This record gives sequence, C-alpha cells and structure tokens, in this order.
Amino acid sequence: MNIHMRFYGVFKSAANTGELNLNLENKAPTVRTLVHEITSQFQFLNLKKLLLNDNSEDPRPNALIMVSGKEIGTLSGLDTALAENDEVAFVPIAHGG
Repeated sequence: MNIHMRFYGVFKSAANTGELNLNLENKAPTVRTLVHEITSQFQFLNLKKLLLNDNSEDPRPNALIMVSGKEIGTLSGLDTALAENDEVAFVPIAHGG
C-alpha cells in the first residue's frame, strides 16, 4: 500500500526531505504503524529524536498529524486506518511561552 508523507518545518530538515512515498506491506496500516515504520529506519534517526518523546512512542505532543487533510484527533488518533494513496502530513508543534 502506497502512502505519501509530507514533512514540514524541523521535521523536513530532520528527514532530509519534504516528501516521501512509503510502501507499507501491512494489509491494515494505521498512523501508528506508519510512524513506527518510518522511525525504525536508521536514515530517519534525527526525525525520530524530534518526533517521538523519550518516554513514549507517541508523536502527538510534538506533531500535528493529518491524514488527507484531516487532523487525526478528529479521526481515530494513532489508530486511524490508512488507505491506498493517503497523504500523511507531519507539522511540528511549537512549545514554549
């Protein structure tokens, strides 16, 4: 299953690309499996450091994640099912005061 990803801001720099196509072998992929797949690859080690918290495998404190234009919080969160040719966007969340 082909999934198109877009990275913005610091995620784009960390991934060394603004766009990436990934073919997932999983027959029922979710946002969670996509994040795990991408962050488990050595070439995305810098992205993993920015995207995932040290204490959890949850990217949501650090990223607004959208699937085909809809924020995953309005869908099923990390368990949002992905379909062929979905676009998943990762937008960094600014922290601080």
